Amino acid sequence: MPRHYEHWINNADVKPSTGSYLKRFSPAHGEYLAEFPEGSVADVDQAATAARARFEDAETWAKLPGSVRSKLLTDWAALIERDIDVLAVMEAEEVGKPIESARGEISWSLELIRYAASQAWELGGDAYNNVGAGKLALMTREPRGVVGMILPWNYPMVTMMQKLPYALAAGCTTVIKSSELTSGTTFEVARLAAEAGIPAGVINVVTGLGSVVGDAMSRHPEIDMMSFTGSTAVGQVISKAAAETNKYVALELGGKSANIVFADADIDAALDGVLLGFTLNQGEECVAGSRLLVEESIADEFVSRLVKRANKVKVGLPLDAETQVGALIHEQHMNKVLEYIQAGIDAGAELRCGGKRVTENGLGSGFFVAPTIFSSVTPDMKIFQEEIFGPVLTVTTFRDQAEAIKLANDTVYGLGNGVWTKDIDKAILVSEKLRSGTVYVNTYFETTPQVPFGGYKASGIGRENGRSGLLEFTETKSTFISLGERVKALPNTVD
Repeated sequence: MPRHYEHWINNADVKPSTGSYLKRFSPAHGEYLAEFPEGSVADVDQAATAARARFEDAETWAKLPGSVRSKLLTDWAALIERDIDVLAVMEAEEVGKPIESARGEISWSLELIRYAASQAWELGGDAYNNVGAGKLALMTREPRGVVGMILPWNYPMVTMMQKLPYALAAGCTTVIKSSELTSGTTFEVARLAAEAGIPAGVINVVTGLGSVVGDAMSRHPEIDMMSFTGSTAVGQVISKAAAETNKYVALELGGKSANIVFADADIDAALDGVLLGFTLNQGEECVAGSRLLVEESIADEFVSRLVKRANKVKVGLPLDAETQVGALIHEQHMNKVLEYIQAGIDAGAELRCGGKRVTENGLGSGFFVAPTIFSSVTPDMKIFQEEIFGPVLTVTTFRDQAEAIKLANDTVYGLGNGVWTKDIDKAILVSEKLRSGTVYVNTYFETTPQVPFGGYKASGIGRENGRSGLLEFTETKSTFISLGERVKALPNTVD
C-alpha cells in the first residue's frame, strides 16, 4: 500500500483543507509510492499561527536554555539513526537515487543535527565595558522568529538539515514545505522530533504546490524569514514575494561548478573525483562538478580514461546495492536533460559517451540517462553555461592558470569549484581567485559540518552549516546602558 500522509501541524496530523492529495509514483519503475496532502493558503495560515504561538510562549522554546534545546536535538538524532534503514529506502524510492547514496545522505544529516546541537550551547553575544565611565554596551543575539523553509526534491534530508536544526538551536519555530515529489522523510522525521520531546508548534510541515503553498509562506505576515533551496529562478520569485513583508531571505540556489585539473595532479585521484562530481545523485546536485577544465598537455589521455570509467558506471534500480546512478526525478526532467544533450550535439560538441536514455535490463519503465561526456566544449555553448541537473559533463581545455581561472569564473553561478594539483602554492593561489562559496582541493563533495556552505553571484544569499549557518537564524540587538548617570539635560528644560 502507498504511504499516506496528512499535514503535520502542532505535532498532529491535519487533513488538507482542499481534501486533495498529490500522488507520488516511482521514477524508477512507476510503482505508486505515497500520497501527500495538497495544501492551501488556509493550511499555511494554520501552520504559521501554530508556529507563532509556540514562539511567543516564552516558557517552552525560544527562552529555553541552549543546553535543553541541544539535548532535544541530540535525542532527535538518535531516533533518526534508529530508523535509518526505513528512511533510506523512502529517500531512494521517492528521489530515484541509489540506496547507498540515500543512506549516506541520512548519515550526513545526522552529523549536521549533532553539530547544530553543540552550537546551541555556544550562542551568545559580546559586552563592551570600555565605552566610558559608568557605561556598558551589550550585543546580544535573539532568534529571528518563525522561519519558513522550502526544500527541493533532490536531497530532501540534507537540505532540510542544513536549515532546520540550526533554526531550532537558535530558538526559532518553523513551517516547512518539502517538495510534493519527495515529502516522505520530512514527515517521518517531524514525527520523530515529537517523539524526542520537541514541543508542538516548533516543527510544522505543509505540502503542496510551490505556486500555492510556497507563495503563501513567502507572503505570510507571521513568517519572519524564508530559507529556500532550489533553482535561481524560483529563488528570485520568493525574494520578490518576501519583500512585501520585509522578510529576511536566505537562498541556496543553482550552480555550474568546474573541476580544474592541472597536469601535475594525482591523475587517478582526479579521475575519481571528476567522475563522482557529475554522476553523484544522477547529477541532480546543485554543486555538481558539471564542467571539467583540463590542462591541454594531459587532456587527451585524461578524457579517454574518464570515458572508460564512465562507461563502467552501473545505472540501475534505486534499491539495487550495486547501482551507482539511479533514475531522474520524473519524465519531464529526463526530457529536459536529453534536450540539453541534443543542444550540445547541435552546437558541435563531441559526444564521447552516453547521451541517451537507458532502457535495458528492466529499466524501460523508468527515467534513466547514461553518464554523458562532451569534449570540445566552448564557453559560448549552452551546455557550458546553463545548469543541466543531470549526469552530463562538459570538457574544455586550458593552457595556463590564468585561462583556467577565467573559464571557471565565466558563469553567472558561483557555488563550488574543484582544483586538482600537487603544488600547494598553485592550489591556494587559484582557490583565492575562484568566485565561488566553496573550493574543493584534491577532493570533491567532501566537507565538514563546521564549514559554511553557500554561493556567490546567482548561486545564492547567505550561508548554511557552521557557525555562520546558526547566525543566519538570529537577529542582533544592541543595548547601551548608563549605570547610575543621568542624561545631560537640554538647556532651559529643567523644571
